[in-house]
Amino acid sequence: MLDLPPPIPPGTSPIRIPRSKAATMRLLLETVQRGSRYWTGGVLPTHKALQLSNKFGERYGISASAATRSRNKARGISNVMLIFYPENEAALTPLRWWLLVTPGTGRVWEEEQLRDTGKRRERLTWGEQYVLVHLQHDRKQGGGRHWTWCVSDAHYEELEAAMRQYASAHGNSDGMERTDDLERLVAAIRRMPGFHGIRRQQWALYALGKSCWNRIHKIPWPGWPQEIPYVDKRQPVYHRPEPLHLDVLVQLQERRRGTLTQSLS
Repeated sequence: MLDLPPPIPPGTSPIRIPRSKAATMRLLLETVQRGSRYWTGGVLPTHKALQLSNKFGERYGISASAATRSRNKARGISNVMLIFYPENEAALTPLRWWLLVTPGTGRVWEEEQLRDTGKRRERLTWGEQYVLVHLQHDRKQGGGRHWTWCVSDAHYEELEAAMRQYASAHGNSDGMERTDDLERLVAAIRRMPGFHGIRRQQWALYALGKSCWNRIHKIPWPGWPQEIPYVDKRQPVYHRPEPLHLDVLVQLQERRRGTLTQSLS
């Protein structure tokens, strides 16, 4: 979650910044779920975000009112949404950004190379770590398909390899060997946002770790989590009572950068 000084000053930018990484991922998921399945994105320094926002606002109408968006939909014109979130929550920079687009026509199709998150090789991503997927529900849960976040294949393979290594390490009969590497890995996995797809992978990693541990240890390790928190969809996406606007985020980041520069000089 972003560490911001209360109260958050009011801003003038129409772009609001979600209150946490999990809230941003939830916003992305729900926006795609509502029909904005086409996207592009990237990473840029925070001080360049207003310029990008203004350019997209002039060209694609990212700040259009609900009434305008409704008329666009009726006319077959794409609606466009821009979402930002800091990659480094403490430094407030750089910013990840995603431009989400509904089906239709418009200038955005002429000027942007849009990907279809419904296609395996074009899925919406959060860096190299997470990917938005369309999964099949179990029959016990009513069946049907739903959008959810999962750990990317490459990152999951890295986590599997680390889990095998750390859970299989040592194997002394008294069970008193160092487990700090395993503890840090389990803690990192536990901090992942609890979307349905990620939760399934977390449980699978814990099961793998227990299996590896129990094969060579006589004493069970007590550090395995007994539960995984869900993403609470009742929580607001934006800060309350005043949301954080993009121009205020830029100002806060500039202040932090100036403070850091002074402390290093």
